[in-house]
Amino acid sequence: MSISYRLLASALFLAVVTACTCHADEAKSPPSEDGFVSIFDGKTLDGWWPHTGVPTFHVGGKWEVVDGVIVGQQFPPDKGGFLATKKKYDNFIIRFEVNMDYPSDSGVFLRMGEDGKSHQVTLDNRPDGQFGKIYLPWTQSMVHESPDGIKSFKQKEWNEGEIRIEGEPSRIRFWLNGDLVTDFQHTAETTKGVPDSGYIGLQVHPTVENMKHFDEGNKVRYRNIRIREIKPGEKVE
Repeated sequence: MSISYRLLASALFLAVVTACTCHADEAKSPPSEDGFVSIFDGKTLDGWWPHTGVPTFHVGGKWEVVDGVIVGQQFPPDKGGFLATKKKYDNFIIRFEVNMDYPSDSGVFLRMGEDGKSHQVTLDNRPDGQFGKIYLPWTQSMVHESPDGIKSFKQKEWNEGEIRIEGEPSRIRFWLNGDLVTDFQHTAETTKGVPDSGYIGLQVHPTVENMKHFDEGNKVRYRNIRIREIKPGEKVE
């Protein structure tokens, strides 16, 4: 091979490598945070409250801030409950980080009413649990399953979550560590009885007979919770 040919081949190789590296860097670019505001100050539970309007079986649990993290656990033993925002939302994008012991059972509740009726995006880190199932407590129950969602969850690590809810009947999308694991479009029938605006809730699930939800002392953890409300008529891809 001549020197000039080798130089040309090397130049072409470098160009390809550079192009690939650039594309890889672009793919790893974090999503824009424009318009997002924090709804957890990292120090206190200001702006949040224990939602006690739900059925008595779901009133309980312990929520506290430890080292900049919202930590939830069953308390008293086998009792769970909800921590909810004081502000109500209708169309929005919520981003958060979650870390869960195994087994543990939690979820993010959207448009939560005074009686708890809402849309739950499940975070069930337990046997036979699902990440990204859509469950409507005290109305339609399960309306969408997500059996493969757990494949995107990282045990013993912080996980990035993003949920978008918009429209009525609403479309709900859930990304876990960048993977779209849920894309569900409600109908008037599947969303019947759920408010079109409400609180955002985090859950510690109580123990149900014949189902493993928590081991004693296990916890769920949330941090870096921020939200962007979607304006009327705004299209979000």
